[in-house]
Amino acid sequence: MNTLFFTMRTSILTTIMVLCCFGSQAQVRYTLRDAIDRGLIKLNITGNGGFTGKVATMQTENLTNQYFDIAIDCGQKIQCSDSAAQNLVITQTEFVRMTPKRIITTAVFAMCINAGKASPSNKVGFRLGQMAQGALLKLTRFIEKNKYQNTHAQNAVWSITDNKDIATIGNNFDDDYQMVNALRGFVANEKHIVNYPKSRPKIRTLKQVEGSLDVFLTNRALVEVVLVDFENKVVKQYLRQQKEPGILRINYAVRNVDFKAGIYYVVVRASGNEVKREYVHLE
Repeated sequence: MNTLFFTMRTSILTTIMVLCCFGSQAQVRYTLRDAIDRGLIKLNITGNGGFTGKVATMQTENLTNQYFDIAIDCGQKIQCSDSAAQNLVITQTEFVRMTPKRIITTAVFAMCINAGKASPSNKVGFRLGQMAQGALLKLTRFIEKNKYQNTHAQNAVWSITDNKDIATIGNNFDDDYQMVNALRGFVANEKHIVNYPKSRPKIRTLKQVEGSLDVFLTNRALVEVVLVDFENKVVKQYLRQQKEPGILRINYAVRNVDFKAGIYYVVVRASGNEVKREYVHLE
């Protein structure tokens, strides 16, 4: 009995000690610059192509036997090795947990900061630059806070870095008018502009996209018909019903006023598997 109690007590204490060790392994955090200056990491940055989104990838290699965290800070600039292409600024902070002698790959949100130059190409190299200052740093934090990782925010960045007209942020009539006005207002405040155009809800004439799809079912199946957006996110479900084997004709009608303008797809699934996809463009 005593032996069993001792063994269980030892096992519990060992577990607690292990958990404590893991809990303390990554309590130290460094910025990218600090980690490089201390010789803790090797950094390799490449572009993924494009202006906006996760347009850069960082490979951080831990050169030590230590556990620590790296902060890829919002507002950190990275400089393109191609002088004809734009430099980037990080628009969302990422935290990377470094384990000894390991390489960690992290895709990061960033936006271009030289409007007159080309978009960085895929696999182009970058090096670490300086932290953004002033209005640009404030704007990147505003973008991060509101999750504005899109072309409207990109144009707001260019309005700060390249003095592009505030009116280039979105459109004066826009489905995203609230976001557009938030970005225009932020930039106007930083540039001390009192009067600037406000965006209003887009006025759209009713248009309906109609069509039909034929699906052949070899077995009885649960059939789902959904409308998905360009990112494959379901925005509306039209049908979810068990159907018997045979040819199934599906008629659909999508009204443009019910959704934002853009590219959509009518998707048919049978027993969870996609069997048909139809392109729909809403103006």
